[in-house]
Amino acid sequence: MVADPGGAAVSTPRRRLRDHEDIGATLLSIPHYYLYPAAGFVLGLTSPLGAFIMRYWLADPVLKNVWVLHELDYNFLFYAYMGIGTVTAFMGFGYVIGLRSERQRVNNRILSARIDELHLKSVTDGLTGTFTHGYLHEVLELEIQRTVTQKTPLSLMIIDIDDFKRINDSHGHLFGDRVIKETAETISANVRSDDIVGRYGGDEFVVIMPGADAATALHIAGRARSGIAKNGYLATISVGVATLDGTGKETPTGLLHRADMNLYQAKYDGKNCVRDRSSLRDVPHRRQADVKT
Repeated sequence: MVADPGGAAVSTPRRRLRDHEDIGATLLSIPHYYLYPAAGFVLGLTSPLGAFIMRYWLADPVLKNVWVLHELDYNFLFYAYMGIGTVTAFMGFGYVIGLRSERQRVNNRILSARIDELHLKSVTDGLTGTFTHGYLHEVLELEIQRTVTQKTPLSLMIIDIDDFKRINDSHGHLFGDRVIKETAETISANVRSDDIVGRYGGDEFVVIMPGADAATALHIAGRARSGIAKNGYLATISVGVATLDGTGKETPTGLLHRADMNLYQAKYDGKNCVRDRSSLRDVPHRRQADVKT
């Protein structure tokens, strides 16, 4: 074991593995129009060397030592010509192939970056930059499966901007869009780095919180609510929190429904608050349709 400058111990095998990975990354970063001619140079040198070894192998075993001296004296120009010719040809061929290969590699990188950009646009909301409704459902289903498998908690928040229709009617849609965007930014700033934030509807957001128990979820929800209330957006939020402890099974729709009912409880209790339980029995008609789909 050795100590790094920060004082942490680093095992020698791990350090060697890291060094090998750095060397491999360096080699992969070399442009092909440099790498391929270098390979051609090495291959070109093997041509005169191979010819010399073949002639040595065919020479009289008794006179091999004498043959070597005479071979180098009489045929030096032959080997030099062969070496220079093959090295030049192989390097030229390697350069041409390297140019084409490097151009293709650059095009592949551009295409890959474009695909990643398009994928990101397809799963993120254009106004807020958070994830979309459909992507949230996919992630929630995967996280519930992992929660059941690993027996770890999973929490979910549904956040709704209070009286958003009044804000839109009073200040206009452009101001309403600004409120939605800044609300999303404040929520993202107050949740954990592993939490998944998405826009669920017009003025609603969902936060998926892997590994968060009920107490953690309530604390983070309270922090987000307080942050928005202090920012002076002329808006507050109500939050419904639901937690799956990992010991039972629940569908994504069921977990969303529980969080949704707790959100309605927060609205019922005066808004601008967080609730993780609900005493309401009747599900609003709009929510019933969402739950059934």
